[in-house]
Amino acid sequence: MKKHAFIFDMDGVLIDSQPIHYDADIAMMAHFGATVTRQQIEQYAGMTNPMRFPIYQKVFHIAADLEDMLSYRAEIVRKLFLESHAHAIRGSKALLEQIQAAGSPIGLASSTDHALIEWILQTIGLLPYFDVIVSGEEVPQGKPAPDVYLEAARQLDVCAQDCFVVEDSTNGLRAAKAAGMWVLGYQNPTSGKQDLSLADVVTDDFTKVSVKTFLQNNEN
Repeated sequence: MKKHAFIFDMDGVLIDSQPIHYDADIAMMAHFGATVTRQQIEQYAGMTNPMRFPIYQKVFHIAADLEDMLSYRAEIVRKLFLESHAHAIRGSKALLEQIQAAGSPIGLASSTDHALIEWILQTIGLLPYFDVIVSGEEVPQGKPAPDVYLEAARQLDVCAQDCFVVEDSTNGLRAAKAAGMWVLGYQNPTSGKQDLSLADVVTDDFTKVSVKTFLQNNEN
């Protein structure tokens, strides 16, 4: 029987955290003199900070040093997470439990830095479900490049075409499809305006999703 692996994005998939990332970016840019709206930055969701911030510098005319921007944002993002009382998205834990019970390996491929990924997963009680965690900051190129998904597949010892991905952002979908993976698009209204048209299947409710959803719809 073919071995499959499941790889999840984190922000907007396992936790309603994308608004927190938007707010952290907005606060960071305000600190350095740029006033922006959430709608102006939604298109950059799913990209790593080191990839996203140079775009911000150019588009919003921010003269601050990149390292200063990264440092300032790091100071406020955990505070915002704690204040938000964020928790695992409904149905996500049950889906992870079902996948684990089926014996399939589970990976996480997120653009968030590794330390923050582990802290968030530990906080919402999902850390034990993941066999592999890969940050987009640990590979040559972050999303929408496929590197983070290909690295997760490599660490899981599964061929890319035998991986199922769960993503909520346009850039994340582009990354997973570029890696040659089957993708379930999660339509999360808190993630803002995201184009999920590249997804093989789209859902807005994990309680309606099971392992069979992936296997029955996969043509590989």
